[in-house]
Parts: sequence; C-alpha cells; structure tokens
Amino acid sequence: MSASYAAIKVEIAGHIATVTLDNPKQRNPFTAEFKQDMLTLCRDMQARDDIDVMIITGRDGVFSAGGDLRSLNNMDGRTTTGDRRRIYQIHEWFQTLLNLEMPVIAAVDGAAYGGGFGLALAADFVLASERARFCSVFGRIGLVPDVGVMATLPRVVGLQKAKELVFSSRPVFADEAQTLGITMATYPAEDLLPAAQALAARLRLASRDAIGAAKVILNQSFNLDAKALLEMEAAAQAVMMGSTYHKDAVRAFLDKQPLPFDWERFDRAEKAAE
Repeated sequence: MSASYAAIKVEIAGHIATVTLDNPKQRNPFTAEFKQDMLTLCRDMQARDDIDVMIITGRDGVFSAGGDLRSLNNMDGRTTTGDRRRIYQIHEWFQTLLNLEMPVIAAVDGAAYGGGFGLALAADFVLASERARFCSVFGRIGLVPDVGVMATLPRVVGLQKAKELVFSSRPVFADEAQTLGITMATYPAEDLLPAAQALAARLRLASRDAIGAAKVILNQSFNLDAKALLEMEAAAQAVMMGSTYHKDAVRAFLDKQPLPFDWERFDRAEKAAE
C-alpha cells in the first residue's frame, strides 16, 4: 500500500484487501487518527484497480466500540458547529465506504457498538463470530445514532425493529443478529476470518465493474422510483455489455468452457473437498 495508517492495518493478497482495526486495547475507538485512516483508505480503495474485494475486521476479539468517549468528555473549546463538522467528517468516509464499487465484507468478532455497529452495517455482507454482539448504544448517553445507522439499520431490519433497537439501546447477540438479517452467517471465532476470506475469494472472480454498478443501483433502491432505477439499470447494462469480462464470459459459454464465476461450481468444489 502506498498509504500509511496509524489505527488500522491493511494487507493485500490475491486482489483482496484485509483491513484490520488495530487498537484492540482501547476497543478500536473512532479517534481522530482512525477517522483520517478511514478517509484515506476509502479514497485509495476507490481509486485502485488491483483490489476486487475488501474485508474489514478487528483482532483479539474486538471489532469496535465506536466513539472515543475520552474526546467526547473534553468539553473545552467544543462548539455545536464544531461537533457538526466532526460528524460530517465521518460521513465523508462512510458514504464512500457504503458505495465503494466492490464487495465489502465485515467480519465481526466481539462488540460492534455505536459507530462500530454503523461501520459493520456499511458492509455488503456481515459475518459474525458466536461471541459477536451489536448495539446502537447511543441512547445510553443521550445521543442519536450516527455513522449512518439511521439510514442502514431500517433497511436491514425494518423500521419498527430499528426503532426498538435504537430506543432501547439493547445489545443484539449473534443468533438474533442472524435472525434479523444483520448478519449473513455465524461461525466459531477461529473460523470467522477464514470464512470471510473464502467468501471474498469467490466474489473476486466476478466482474468488479458489474458488481460495483449493481451495488450503486441497489443502494438507491429505497430512495428512487422504479423509472429512475430502470434508467440506471439500462445505462449500466449498456456499459457492461461492452466490457472485456462480458465478452470473454460469453465466448467461454458458447465454447462450452467453464465460466470464471459460477457459484454452483464453487459449492460443488467445496462439498467435494469436505
């Protein structure tokens, strides 16, 4: 990586970027350094063409506890307008992450509280360990959710359940999180990162451009009417039909050759290896 980071670690292998939140002793708080790292990371990932999938995870049984309460406790010199600007700074990297034109997988082991919950919800797929727990904890200290929780959570669990989770500030443990659709699957802690890597290894064989375009459109599916979405669909499809990936895949199909991206074939190979 050309960029350097203070609060995260980034490793790249096989066109997959694994981003590890790297301050577990303090529960990976959203410090100024972390927020700058995330802004730099998201801009870098969006600009690169050698990364096809990104995994976000923690280490030592910690995902993220969200906001840095030490900084929140320091009232000297703080103003309402300054606090608003700080939230906008979070939104800058959050919106880039939410719409990053590649699959993003969150592998959550331990607590994803407050902003950490919002970070997980910004991913396309959330995998959890059996000891994972999620909480919109803001209400306990008289705040409203941030890091996009009020946009992402209702889309995942529905409006009524989102209100219940936000108003109560109660934790959601791994089993319930999967039932609610917050997570896609649950694993023993030692199997979590390998599962995320296996999912990423499959997804990287797809067309990043096609997935990226589909993601941008799907992310607008609750905001735009059908006509606007159909126009976006038509424009994206016209572009993808001219792509090298599409032309090569069609040629392989007509020549009765295996397609590079075939989920059923992946499943069969995985079962055969068991």
